Amino acid sequence: MVAKAKYPADWQRDAKTRDGVAYRIRPIRTADAQREREFICNLSAESRYNRLMHTLREPSGALIEQLVGVDYRTTMAFVAVIGDGADERIIGIARYGADGTGSACEFGVAVADAWQARGIGTTLMRLLFDYAKANGFRRIYGTVLTGNERMIRLAHWLGLRTQDSPDDATQVIASLDLAGRTHAPKV
Repeated sequence: MVAKAKYPADWQRDAKTRDGVAYRIRPIRTADAQREREFICNLSAESRYNRLMHTLREPSGALIEQLVGVDYRTTMAFVAVIGDGADERIIGIARYGADGTGSACEFGVAVADAWQARGIGTTLMRLLFDYAKANGFRRIYGTVLTGNERMIRLAHWLGLRTQDSPDDATQVIASLDLAGRTHAPKV
């Protein structure tokens, strides 16, 4: 088990959607458990399926604990939020988890349906790539359903290569070499 690192507050960002709506990006905290649950439950059935790759109506407490219990090194998640205090709401999440090789990690990203196609996923992923590289990962990859055309377009837009999954014809693997990546400017 990896010891939990200090909360990386210096990775917080202010951002704007393509149409000018302000939001914030910050590392997830364990205190976000209820926000995470609400985010997942409020995704459309299609968005939830595209992200989790199975049907899920209500996430278990164990799943929520796992999703918010990152160690900020081998596991990490950034949340895009609007509102303040008790009114703060998650509108997008990008996360990674080390895959055991020591040099690669697997990513996942989801954006609330009403906020999709506004640049939030792009901004979250670029920050996640930079963070993964800063934490020593050389490669990041994710599994995407072949029918999730929006995510495949996003992956290509971000410079990821896609290839058919050798294990499942309904999936593609999107990957990016982080070693040669230069850090993106702050948003």
